[in-house]
Amino acid sequence: MDTVAAWAVCLSGAGRAGARALALVGVAVLLGLLVLATPARAGVALQTPTVDVAMLQGGSMWLRPLARTLREDAVPRPPPTPLALLQTDLPWQPVRDLEPIFGFGFDRQAWWVHVALRHDGPAPLELVLEAAEPLIDDIRVWVFDRGRGTWVAQAHQGDRVVGAMRALEHRHLALPLTLQPGQQVDLLVRVFAVDGEHDPLPLRLWRAAAFFSHAQLEAWMYGAYYGALGVLLLYNLLLWAGTREPPFGLYALYLGSFLLWNLTYRGYALLYLWPDAVTWNQIALVGFSAAIYATMALFAWTLLDLPRRTPWLARLQAVLALAALAHAVWIALDPQAATFATLDLVGLAMFGVLLLAALRVAWQGERVAWIYLAAQGSLLAGAGVYYAIKLEWLAPGPLALQALNLGSAGEFLLLALALAYRINQLKAQRDLAQGRLMETLHQMNERLEREVAERTEQLTQANQALTKLATHDPLTGLYNRHTLLERLTEELARARRHPQPLGLLMLDLDHFKPLNDRGGHAYGDHVLRQLGVLLHPPLLRTTDRAFRVGGEEFLVLAPDTDADGLQTLAERVRSAVHAQGWPHPDASIGWVTVSVGATLSRPDDTPETIFARADQALYEAKRLGRNRVAYA
Repeated sequence: MDTVAAWAVCLSGAGRAGARALALVGVAVLLGLLVLATPARAGVALQTPTVDVAMLQGGSMWLRPLARTLREDAVPRPPPTPLALLQTDLPWQPVRDLEPIFGFGFDRQAWWVHVALRHDGPAPLELVLEAAEPLIDDIRVWVFDRGRGTWVAQAHQGDRVVGAMRALEHRHLALPLTLQPGQQVDLLVRVFAVDGEHDPLPLRLWRAAAFFSHAQLEAWMYGAYYGALGVLLLYNLLLWAGTREPPFGLYALYLGSFLLWNLTYRGYALLYLWPDAVTWNQIALVGFSAAIYATMALFAWTLLDLPRRTPWLARLQAVLALAALAHAVWIALDPQAATFATLDLVGLAMFGVLLLAALRVAWQGERVAWIYLAAQGSLLAGAGVYYAIKLEWLAPGPLALQALNLGSAGEFLLLALALAYRINQLKAQRDLAQGRLMETLHQMNERLEREVAERTEQLTQANQALTKLATHDPLTGLYNRHTLLERLTEELARARRHPQPLGLLMLDLDHFKPLNDRGGHAYGDHVLRQLGVLLHPPLLRTTDRAFRVGGEEFLVLAPDTDADGLQTLAERVRSAVHAQGWPHPDASIGWVTVSVGATLSRPDDTPETIFARADQALYEAKRLGRNRVAYA
């Protein structure tokens, strides 16, 4: 708090000229983002029949310069199959520039995109097709293999699509694709906007490794961005709780509305918070946008005292804020409505009125208004690029798609500085009371952190104990029968996806009843515990898992195991038990041994069928004399 206040003191000392310089920051950011928003153009049309994926440079390439497009009103009715679109003489239009991202603007018609690819390399190539825009209402992708004459992959996603076919768990469409040497495929993409407002379509082909690295980096970047907004939100909520000053509370509402809107806008809400709730997602997107405009106006009123300084502009702001909130009601009544067509215009008008009001207040000598102008200039830069793309005034370049995030980050930092100036004003008036309050808040935070840390540690220990009790056998420490079904189901599913089957060993201690009867239950428990200790690496592989499924029955899952490996593992387990030399209380028996039934999974196996085969093999091992391995 003292550091932030020191910034405000510096601003105050710098005078009006220094404060005005801050407003130029917004203009500089605006010009920078406008440069980013206008990628280089070229007049050369790329009309290559098929594109060799060896063109992938740096791990990815944009597909728009290599594509051709078709407006759906040129498709005959009833519409043919996707394959017929490629085989029918239709007015496909080649792309006539090198801009990377499709922009279809406001159009009630669907659009089709076609790209032909081939792979001339010597080895299979793992690729990922990405449509990096989570707000597309409805997008379908088909991949057609020319050589085999079949569809080899498809996906269907969108923020209006219930039960989306997500090939990868990602916030926007990402379709894995493997091309074999000499293979030629056709990518066919259909995009449709329910309300007629097409979002930009950044269609990109990645090498798989590069895509996953990019996705991880993007996740870290968004995590840092949302984390910073979350810290600012919590900080200002605490300030409002301590001071009861309206600007802090309204800034927190504004920031919270923006955070929720951005999570929805970037597709994270539909992926994680309310999966498949597409109707609610549309309502939330418009509702949070309207909340941003309303709270932005309220925050400016209180921070700059606009009702007193510029009453007629404040009244105009109130009308625009109500118009924005009316869109939230509109989308709730009609989730299919094209609300953004007018809400975007309301937002632009709101920005203009806010900047004009702040400028009037700044000329009246209020230094905090100059900081506010710089903050709004940063946001206006990002939002201006965003709206210009929506209204088709600018071509949607790759960096321009992030303009809103960049501009909002600058705005929130500068608004935090404006609030710091406000803090300095309050501190000058009530320095002693503010100091006591901050000390109290600090102590409360420390006590809360200590209590949370203690309770978290207690809960962690309790959860660990409960988890172990629920999943492990208390005598041997191995996984229990309850856990077996879950793991066996998972491993069978994985075995069906991979070439190597799942190996299963069923073990039963020989002559265990006489051992218990003559040696006592204590000795029987001792043998069971020792066997549990034995069924770990190095006897088993690190990927193998052992379970106690009955009194003296044990089971081992051995993923990725062939017949030879299963035979080796089963014999190693049997020999290891025999080599322990655990004496049997019945002298005629001699030593404790184990019988093993072994089997490999089949593609159609269920837990019951593979378990039954292993049990049958174990029965055969017992019948043949015990202390041996039998195979189903």
